[in-house]
Amino acid sequence: MQVSASLLAADLASLGQEVRRAERAGVRSFHFDVMDGHYVPNIALSLEHLAKLRPHTALPFHVHLELANPDHVLEDFQPFEADSISVCLDTLPDPRRTFSLIRSRRAQVGLSLDPGDSTQNASRWFPELDLLIVLGVFPGFGGQAMHPETPERLAHLWQLRDDMDLHFTLAVDGGVTMDNAPALVRAGADMLIIGTALFHAPHMVTFMKRITAAARL
Repeated sequence: MQVSASLLAADLASLGQEVRRAERAGVRSFHFDVMDGHYVPNIALSLEHLAKLRPHTALPFHVHLELANPDHVLEDFQPFEADSISVCLDTLPDPRRTFSLIRSRRAQVGLSLDPGDSTQNASRWFPELDLLIVLGVFPGFGGQAMHPETPERLAHLWQLRDDMDLHFTLAVDGGVTMDNAPALVRAGADMLIIGTALFHAPHMVTFMKRITAAARL
C-alpha cells in the first residue's frame, strides 16, 4: 500500500514547501485535482502547477482531470508534467480516443468512478487502464466524509480485476482517514489518496507512520 498526497488540501500559498514536507513524511506520489468549474462546481489546481512544482520533487505526479472537456485539454494545453492522467468516465464521448491522447503524453492511463457510476459499465475499459480511482465522495470539494459503501465497492472492483486477470493499480480517493484506511486496504486498495487528513494533521510524519501501520493490520 502506498500513500499519494492530494494537493487539493495543501496550503496553496506554499505548495513547494508542502510538496517537500509531504515527501519527507513518506508519501510516494502527488495527486492533482484539476477542476474548471464546469464538470464540478469548483476551480482547483491548473496544469501550470505541475510545471512549477516539478523541480521540487522527483516523485510521480498523478493528474485527475475533473473537467467537462478532457479531450480538448489533452490536445491543446502545455505543459503537462504528468506521470499518469485520470479522466471521469461520463466526460468521454469516445474513451478509447481519450486513452490514446493520454498515451500520446507519455503518461499512464487512469479512470475514476464516483459513487454513482456503474462498475459493470466501466469494466469494459479495464484492460486499457494502468490506474483505477474509486472515489469515496462525489467530486468537487475536499474534506467530505467517505460514502459508507466505498469499502464494499472497492472489494467488488478488486474481484472484477482479479477475475479479468488484470494488474492496474486500484486507488481510493475522498474521505480517507486513519479510521477507515485499514478497511480500504483489506478491500483491495493499492493506493490511498489522502488530502485533508494528511495536510491538516498536527504532525504529518506521525500521521504517515500511524496510517501505514494501521493499513498493515
